[in-house]
Amino acid sequence: MTFTSDVKSACVRHAEIDDCCRASELAAFIRLNGVLELGGAGKLGLSMRTENPATARYIYRSLKTLSRLPTHVYMRQKTKLRKNYTYLVSVRPTVDTKQFLIDLGMMDESYAIIPGVAKKFIERQCCRRAYLRGCFLASGTVSDPKSGSYHCEILTHDDIHKNDVRRLSHMEEIIWHQIVRKKDLILYLKDGEQITTFLATIGASTAALAYEDTRTYRGLRNHANRLKNSDAANLTKTVHTAVRQQEKIRTIAEMIGLDELPLDLREIAELRMGEDGTELSLADIGASLTNPLSKSAVNYRLRKIEALADKLESR
Repeated sequence: MTFTSDVKSACVRHAEIDDCCRASELAAFIRLNGVLELGGAGKLGLSMRTENPATARYIYRSLKTLSRLPTHVYMRQKTKLRKNYTYLVSVRPTVDTKQFLIDLGMMDESYAIIPGVAKKFIERQCCRRAYLRGCFLASGTVSDPKSGSYHCEILTHDDIHKNDVRRLSHMEEIIWHQIVRKKDLILYLKDGEQITTFLATIGASTAALAYEDTRTYRGLRNHANRLKNSDAANLTKTVHTAVRQQEKIRTIAEMIGLDELPLDLREIAELRMGEDGTELSLADIGASLTNPLSKSAVNYRLRKIEALADKLESR
């Protein structure tokens, strides 16, 4: 079972909800997943497909709760590629389907489809969250946080509905990005914190915690790696600087001898040229002097030594 299937199964195991929220879920699910079937004498049928059995059972129960439509669930096995099962939630053609879709704000009296999200599902927070849950159940996917990448998406079919979903999501502090894929409009999230917020909003609290735990662990690991890399870089820089200073000191020793240096510079030069001189930091050198000095004072004197070596070389 995929992580997406686990999340969808968790979404439909939430506590009992009000009829307004159940209607909001159904409106989203039918909008993104439903197929209308025209029958005679003004009858309409409706079918919806899903690969998640828990989702199929949930949509069936919701239809039975909110309507008296003749609803059935059929299980079919695919014949190509992965031979897994798909579940068809089917409403036989009936005159009552039209009124049901009108009540969901999806159709008017003339059988015309109304685009976008009904205003009544946007006004209340519980219904907004239910609508987002219905969208995810119908066409959503989310990556397993352990896979190494964060990605969550919902497929929509038209600009009006896409804009309405983005608007009600924004009210829940969820900011979707969008792309076009094979003429379908895709709303997607790449930020781990945003995905955590979305999963918590639609009622998948366990999945939200999994994302948050993974995101926190990665943040700590990345911070540790940055510190490690920074320490390594600083050590490399210190060694390169020490080697350069040793070369300058050798130049002075060969051209005039270290005895010609003032006592404060000669003592620092001898420490840098010592057996462990390459590994000594400025603080180590300062602490080892007869009269201890600060790091900045040691650095100042080493720069004076390098300047003297450069002057001798130029001659």
